[in-house]
Amino acid sequence: MTYLYYSNIKIDMSKIFVRFLLIFFVTFTFFHIVSASDDIKIITRSEWGADETWRYADSDVWKNYFDRIYNESEKEDTEAELKQKQRTKDINNYLSTNYKDDNTLSEVIKEQNWHQLFWPIQKTNYVKAIVVHHTDTATWMTSIEAIRSIYKYHTLTRWWGDIGYNYLIWFDWEIFEWRAWWDYVVWAHALRNNRSTVWISIIWKYEHEKISDKQYESLKKLIIFLANKYWIDVSKQYDYHRDCNWNNCSFYIESYKDDVIVWHRDVWHTNCPWEELYKQLQILKTDLTKYTAWFTYIKNKGSSNLVKSDLDSKLDKLWEYNLLKLLAIIDYKLDKTDDKNLKKLRSIVYTKINEKNNSKLNISKFDYDKISNIKVKLSYPYDDSISIKKWKNIYDIKVSSWKLLINNKLELDKVTIKSLTWSYLEIASWNRVPIWDKENKYNDNKFRWNIYLYIENWKLVVVNELPLSDYLKWLWEVSDTDNPEKIKTIIIAARTYARWYMTKSNKFPWELYQASDNPDEFQRYLWYGLELRSPNINRIVDQTENQVITYNSDIIKPWYFSQSEWKTLSFSDYCKEKVVDCKSVNYPYLSSVFDPGSVGKTKLWHWVGISWLWATYLAKKWWTSDMIIKYYLKWVKIKSI
Repeated sequence: MTYLYYSNIKIDMSKIFVRFLLIFFVTFTFFHIVSASDDIKIITRSEWGADETWRYADSDVWKNYFDRIYNESEKEDTEAELKQKQRTKDINNYLSTNYKDDNTLSEVIKEQNWHQLFWPIQKTNYVKAIVVHHTDTATWMTSIEAIRSIYKYHTLTRWWGDIGYNYLIWFDWEIFEWRAWWDYVVWAHALRNNRSTVWISIIWKYEHEKISDKQYESLKKLIIFLANKYWIDVSKQYDYHRDCNWNNCSFYIESYKDDVIVWHRDVWHTNCPWEELYKQLQILKTDLTKYTAWFTYIKNKGSSNLVKSDLDSKLDKLWEYNLLKLLAIIDYKLDKTDDKNLKKLRSIVYTKINEKNNSKLNISKFDYDKISNIKVKLSYPYDDSISIKKWKNIYDIKVSSWKLLINNKLELDKVTIKSLTWSYLEIASWNRVPIWDKENKYNDNKFRWNIYLYIENWKLVVVNELPLSDYLKWLWEVSDTDNPEKIKTIIIAARTYARWYMTKSNKFPWELYQASDNPDEFQRYLWYGLELRSPNINRIVDQTENQVITYNSDIIKPWYFSQSEWKTLSFSDYCKEKVVDCKSVNYPYLSSVFDPGSVGKTKLWHWVGISWLWATYLAKKWWTSDMIIKYYLKWVKIKSI
């Protein structure tokens, strides 16, 4: 024995040396494990090319699914379905009451990048266990191809709104991030055990084969990485739950304890993973136990449920219209500050608006857009003659007293020329090549459907009659390169405006037309040439087919304009400013709202209704067309009629 005497104190040097070695070993082991996890490479969703728009509820890919949901929601639940719903409710109540710590959500995220999520992201307070699965997939694909294929299958085919799981290890060793939002997110991989657990799956066929050395090392690194991230003590046990399959069950599920690293078969009735993999992973669990003995669970620091509850109750009391006004002010302030709290408030208000506006659009059985025709007066510049080309025929028409003279032979009071179903009519005597078109590729003098000609006050009148759907595709009220939600806003407003004058009040009484291509009189109608160079507008016209703006279930006249100074005028303000008598009409949906996109600008047009300039701004802030329209037009709804 070796002793050291210091101030009459006898010290056993052998015990100190042993203790020193023990501390050194534990410290070295800890830092070795931590450093081993630091060199882990996890291929993120953005790196493997996850299409995040698939998770957005407003994505085009969900249209058929929404129709399906709507149709199913109309059906009454069967007795079996009612029993299943009650069973699920009882199980959830049981877990939240008896295992509250493991089944408490810290946060529910319903939108991302200002898009409502098809499947909300749930976050849990703790991560306490790691579950390992085995996934069998085609081996002829590359890893990226397979990951994308599984993502599409889970998200769209299985109707889950995202991949149900967390991490995947490809057969060559690559580790992929699967489910979005990473830390503390609730997965969907082991029923009754999704909260407070994290999931790893290994790709390959392991019925009779062992896991490869590279995969084994990747799995080991990933488990160490997760144990360090969440401070999971591998030597401890965790509470698991699975449906009871025995005849003498006292409740729907059985609860039991098991290790914090388990295989899928340990927490559910399955053979996953198969025998060889199961044996190999047992060794890994034993190896890791001694490394994490001093760990304790780390609570989710990102929890915000206490902050949101009081705010939610206040926002619930606001009308959707007032929420939109609040959101507009927040967006305006965020242009001038990077305040994190304001960003969070913006996210909450945006989500709340989508919650309030969750009604589905009833699809009209009557296709008004394609069946109903609108007659548009063309601003043809000549009063006494016109030349119209129909395929190989040319009609030269002149004004002769009160008659129209065709090709110097036939005299008629009125003339109708109809286009061929597969072609168009061309006013050959009208040169309308856009100034920017240096190659003379487009000449806006081509029309489909019918052209009417007649004489009024000794002048030639030219009218194009066509279905409303084509009329909207040939409007130059918005640019094809604008934000899609801005285009949608203007198209719905333009359709409603046209239908108002087609059904409610003729703007040109005693005339044979209802509209004009002159924007000072009606809307800027640019004819068939615009359709050829506006694919986005064409698509959105079809997407919004028959959709109009209504107030009290009745179609309205939705005024829109270029820009104001800083706010729009209410209808009563407009009457005062324009010094006109508006007592005979009333438009309560035309209210005055904040229009900061026009601050410092000169007033253009009537500045009543939808501001063209700030609609562009709001669309870039992820406002939907529905939100933009309801912000400017008080208490209106979008309907398909």
